Amino acid sequence: MVMNIELTHSFMREAVPLARQMEGDWTVRMKIALNLVIINYHLSRPLTIENVNELIRRGVSYRRICKNYGIGRKDLTELQQSSIV
Repeated sequence: MVMNIELTHSFMREAVPLARQMEGDWTVRMKIALNLVIINYHLSRPLTIENVNELIRRGVSYRRICKNYGIGRKDLTELQQSSIV
């Protein structure tokens, strides 16, 4: 995924207040908050193979992806298989 500067700023504007609510080292809090914001962004986008791959790369479970999009695991597997061919 290629992020433009506006999207990056938007993510940071959402992540900083979230990180301030957490406890611990600032760097760790910011990394967790930024990852959460990016995951939520991808979950709000339409179902595409690129989007699914980005979510999986970020550590989102198949179960959460299926539940979010209202599809079965079989449908998700078929989507991934169709992109390989």
